[in-house]
Amino acid sequence: MLSNLTLKFKILLLSALVILGLCLLGGSAYFQIRQFNAIVAETNLHVQRRSDILVEIQESAISFKTQVQEWRNILIRGNDPDRFTKHVDGFSQAEKIVQEHLSNAITLQKEEGVSSDITEKLKAEHEKLGRNYREALKRFDQKDPGTGMVVDRSVSGMDRATASQMEELAAATSAGFENYLLESDKKNQSVYKTTVSILVVICVAASAVIVGAMAFIFRDMFKTLGGEPAYTADVVSQVANGFLNIEIQLKQGDQTSLLASVENMRKQLAEIIGEVCSSADALSSASEEVNATAQSLAKGASVQAASVEETSASMEQMSASISQNTENAKITDGMAQKAAREAASGGEAVMGTVEAMQKIAERISVIDDIAYQTNLLALNAAIEAGRAGEHGRGFAVVASEVRKLAERSQVAAQEIGTLALDTVKRAEMAGTMLNEMVPAIRKTADLVQEISAASAEQNSGVAQINGAIGQVSQTMQQNAAASEELSSTSEEMSTQAIRLQESMTYFKLQSEAANSSFKKPAAKISTKPSNTGSKRKDTKPSTDDDLDKNFVRYS
Repeated sequence: MLSNLTLKFKILLLSALVILGLCLLGGSAYFQIRQFNAIVAETNLHVQRRSDILVEIQESAISFKTQVQEWRNILIRGNDPDRFTKHVDGFSQAEKIVQEHLSNAITLQKEEGVSSDITEKLKAEHEKLGRNYREALKRFDQKDPGTGMVVDRSVSGMDRATASQMEELAAATSAGFENYLLESDKKNQSVYKTTVSILVVICVAASAVIVGAMAFIFRDMFKTLGGEPAYTADVVSQVANGFLNIEIQLKQGDQTSLLASVENMRKQLAEIIGEVCSSADALSSASEEVNATAQSLAKGASVQAASVEETSASMEQMSASISQNTENAKITDGMAQKAAREAASGGEAVMGTVEAMQKIAERISVIDDIAYQTNLLALNAAIEAGRAGEHGRGFAVVASEVRKLAERSQVAAQEIGTLALDTVKRAEMAGTMLNEMVPAIRKTADLVQEISAASAEQNSGVAQINGAIGQVSQTMQQNAAASEELSSTSEEMSTQAIRLQESMTYFKLQSEAANSSFKKPAAKISTKPSNTGSKRKDTKPSTDDDLDKNFVRYS
């Protein structure tokens, strides 16, 4: 049944089997990988939960240390009411955080199916510890400097059991997490090996089916060809290239294969081609001359192409240099303007600093005088009040207040002096700004030098372009001379072609072999523009020869 099918259908059938096998393999791989991914996803979920449990327990241990530290801060610094309130709040906040982390850990342990008895016991112990701390804190007397030591002795060692339990719980949780990771890894490796084994079995089975189909189809194809495809292709290629003296090896009794048909064609072509060998030799000689000339033209074209590339590269380099010069000029202009603005700003800053210093000096002098005079007046008033006795007591109080105002005025004078020093620093900053202008000016000079260098590169590029243009001109002259030589050779070739065409008029369909045997030199001639216009149109082959119209004739 399959022997009656065409080769195209057999190849399509083989392709369908290959695609079906690939689909089967891909579907199986997808199903196995999907199962593997589901297992991995479930494992990752458990790993994430256990990791969260470990994190919550570790965070609770850290927060518990913070809580203990806040308790110590209360005992050490609690005599200050503000600090007492601050550290009590910190103690409560840390205690709340510990409880939250332990509650979260218990919830996650229940979701994961892990025993939470130890965690719940630790949470209860921590709550009890907080209550004990607060009971002891009631005995804290902020007015007594030694109350912290008294309270500390009452709760000494109370937190050790809870701290130890937290550390043990964290260590146990960490060890359990690591063991779970190892078990999960072993489980994943087992699932992976099983998946790979299944895929290998499916792949081997599909490959066996495909290989069997390929063997059957290739056996039938070899029978149709008459031999190996490579040998058949080599025989056909040699016959197409004109090697009609080859010996084709046929199997015994083979009369219908492709190789048998090629052998029959070779024998018939050998008889016909013998009549045109002499004309073919002359045509081959002329073709060689045309080929040499064509190579000369090709060489000239290559040189022209290289020159054009060099010219293009030089133009690109020149364009880049011009762009660089333009950009540098813009940068130079911008930096020069910036330097000018900075210089102006620096001058204004220095002038403003000088004026500010002068005004501050004046204000300091006035304030100092006022403070001095006020102090004297207050002193005199105090003396007079002392003389007045009991009746001058109120006036003495006023004099004392005035004297305080005088002292405050002196303090203000000192602050203004500090402002004067700050103004001096501003003047120094202005000087620094002026100094920063120097590098900018130097950078401007460097950019100008770069612009000069870019201009030199432009000159070099122009020189290269001129040289390339001269070389292109010389190559064009060589091409012109080669074209003349090609024209002369083509005339000789045309004479030989006429004789060959007159011989070919005797051929019928078999002339296709002769045309294909010598098509290479004829094609080289027809590609040259100097000869395409000289095709002979008045010589007509036999009307029964449909393939002879592909042969090119020359006058």
